[in-house]
Amino acid sequence: MLRVLAVDGGQSGIRLKSSAQPGTVEVDGVSRLEGDTMRTVAAAVASAWAHGKFEPVDRVVMGLTTSPADVASSTRLAELVAATTGASEVWIADDTVTSHAGALSIESGVSLITGTGVACLAVRPTGESHAVDGDGYLLGDAGGGFWIGSRGISAVLKERDGRGPSTALTARAAEHFDGLTNLAARLHSAHRPVNRIAQFARAVLASAAEGDAAADAIVIEAAYELFLTARVGVRWVGDDAPLALGGKLLGPNTLLFARLVEHLASEGMSFRPADASALEGSLLLGAGDTDNLYRDLIHVWKKGTPA
Repeated sequence: MLRVLAVDGGQSGIRLKSSAQPGTVEVDGVSRLEGDTMRTVAAAVASAWAHGKFEPVDRVVMGLTTSPADVASSTRLAELVAATTGASEVWIADDTVTSHAGALSIESGVSLITGTGVACLAVRPTGESHAVDGDGYLLGDAGGGFWIGSRGISAVLKERDGRGPSTALTARAAEHFDGLTNLAARLHSAHRPVNRIAQFARAVLASAAEGDAAADAIVIEAAYELFLTARVGVRWVGDDAPLALGGKLLGPNTLLFARLVEHLASEGMSFRPADASALEGSLLLGAGDTDNLYRDLIHVWKKGTPA
């Protein structure tokens, strides 16, 4: 039986799961601009591999927020990961691909997955694909965890210096960040600041649910941004395309989810919960062959094959 290692590499965490043994291992995630990104990702995989005491595998399937931008970088990362895992094949894709594969069980349609960032991929039955947003924390990921968290912190800073109204987010920020003294400076120089800021999104959602006006305004805008993203994807595939929603911030009991559903309902758009996670999507992909729905979106490295 083919032994597959799935890797789900996000900004908040990197998770590993093998088809050959039970359990999932998670280590700190990696964001771009953190030095040598490919080496950092490979080191994180090696750390999780050692911690999980995984046995050698035949194929590794990686869905990464930090997916390489060129063939040379993909090959380099694949070689590093293969050296750790013993794999003769390494498949590398953007995490929108593995998220879609998990959410829609390798079928056409639109997946909208919201965590630290936003992963939205629209795929037609022919395999044609269109990514919507997912442009990273500096330029996009509108409505995602970092987007929400950063706006929540901004509201706190504005209250502190007199530019904004009073908000319950101030007390939550003081608790979350061990005080407010030099908060901006501390976050700018923090280790893995993207993750730290994104974690504050839950405080924003909680404050909004309790009626805080500043937090509620952020959630209203986030939900609308996610709606726009989903609508573009569905219209691109076709109005009857299935839409799957998932991710840590779109749980069925969250205010963000409720607000997004209101927008979808207003345009008669149906949706369903994601079938599975991006990690499960990687395993599902790895169990098949390269001639799949995402064949043009996956870099396949095979041991002994020239780059």
